[in-house]
Amino acid sequence: MESLGHYLLRERIALPGVAAVEAFEGQDVRTGIDVLVFKPLPEPPPKLSIPHTLSWVDCEEKAWIAEIPVGAVRTTWLAGRVELARLTQWCKQLLTVLNRVQEQGIPVGYIIPELIWARGSRVWLGGVGVPNPEHTWDFVGLLNTIKVLAGEAYPALPWREALENYATGQLEFAALIEQLEAPAPPRQDLAQAQGEPFSTAGADSSRETPPALDESEAQALVEAEQKDVLKPAHSKSLKVHISEPAVSTPTATPPRRIRIEERLEPPFEVVEPPLPSRRMALVWLWLIPLLLLLGGTGLWLRSRVPSSTQATVYPVEFRLQPPGPSASLVIIETPEGSKMPLNTEVAQLPGQVEFDKPGIYRIRVRVQGRMPVESLIEVPNPGGVTITLK
Repeated sequence: MESLGHYLLRERIALPGVAAVEAFEGQDVRTGIDVLVFKPLPEPPPKLSIPHTLSWVDCEEKAWIAEIPVGAVRTTWLAGRVELARLTQWCKQLLTVLNRVQEQGIPVGYIIPELIWARGSRVWLGGVGVPNPEHTWDFVGLLNTIKVLAGEAYPALPWREALENYATGQLEFAALIEQLEAPAPPRQDLAQAQGEPFSTAGADSSRETPPALDESEAQALVEAEQKDVLKPAHSKSLKVHISEPAVSTPTATPPRRIRIEERLEPPFEVVEPPLPSRRMALVWLWLIPLLLLLGGTGLWLRSRVPSSTQATVYPVEFRLQPPGPSASLVIIETPEGSKMPLNTEVAQLPGQVEFDKPGIYRIRVRVQGRMPVESLIEVPNPGGVTITLK
C-alpha cells in the first residue's frame, strides 16, 4: 500500500483507455473516513456545489482527494441486483449531475461503476473535474454504467431507448427526464422488465362469449318473452305471525349511598422532637467563646516559637598571616551529620565561613605561589582561625 501524507492508498481503480491519471481508494488515517484519490493533477481541484458528487476536500502532492460518504458502497457490488425503481432514481441523479457540469463547463472524463458510490436511493459520482484527453463528458461511460447496474434486465427497461438516444445526442435532457418520471409500466410490462412470467388465462376466460343459437331456438325464445310481458302480474301476500316472548323491563335499582368519613386524627402516633433544654443552650453559649479563645492563644504561641525548620549555621572568621593575596578554602574531612561539600572550594579567605554542624573539620588553604596549608579546626570557634602561610 502507498501513502500520501496522512492518506493511505489501499486499492487502485482501473480507468478505461490509456489514462494519464491514476485513481485510488484510500483512507484518512486521522479520521478513518474512506477517500477517493486522483493523481497526478498539477492544477487545483474545482470547487463543487453539485448534489450527488464527491466534493474535493484536499490537494496534496499533485493529488486530488475527495471524501466518500459514511456507509456508502461501490455500485459494482450491487450490479444486476437493483430493482427498477431504485435504478431509475440513480439514473436520474447521474443525468442531473452530467447536465449541471455541462452548464458550468466542468469536465467529467470517467464515468464507471467503480467511481460511483450508493447508499439507499442516493448515489455519488466521483472524479468530477478530472479531464480525459479523449472526451470532455463521458456519455458512453454513463450508458455502459447503467447497462452494468441493470444486468440482464437492461433490454426490458422502459426508458432504455430514450437513454441510448440521449447518449448519442438524439434526445434532449428534458425529454429524457420526462421519460424517467413517467408512471410505472403496467403489471405485465413490469413483470417482463424484471424477468417474471405473467399469465393471461384469467383475462381471456373473462372475455368468453356464449355459444350461438340456431334460428328455431331463437324464435321460440322471443315468443316466450312476449307472452311473459302480456301476462298480468298477480301478487300473493303471505301473513306470518311470529310469537316472541315478552321481555320483562328491568326495574331500576336506586343508587346506593356511600358515606366516606375522614378522621381528624391520623391512624398512627405522632412523635414530635423534644424541645431543646435551657441548660444545653447555656452550655453552648459558654463553649463557643472558650473554643475561640483557645484557638487564638494557640496561634499566638505558635507565632512566638522559632521555627525548627530553620537551619543553624556556625560562622568562623578566618585570617591570613602574613596578609596578602586571597586564598581558597577546601574542606577535606567533616564531622558526622555535616553536608558540607568535600574537596571543593567553599570560600575565599580572608573572611567569614559558615559551617552547618559543630565538630572538627580538616581544611586545606591554597594561595597562588605558596605551598598549601592543611589544618584541623574546631567549630564553633569564637576567636576565629589564623592561617600562617609558608
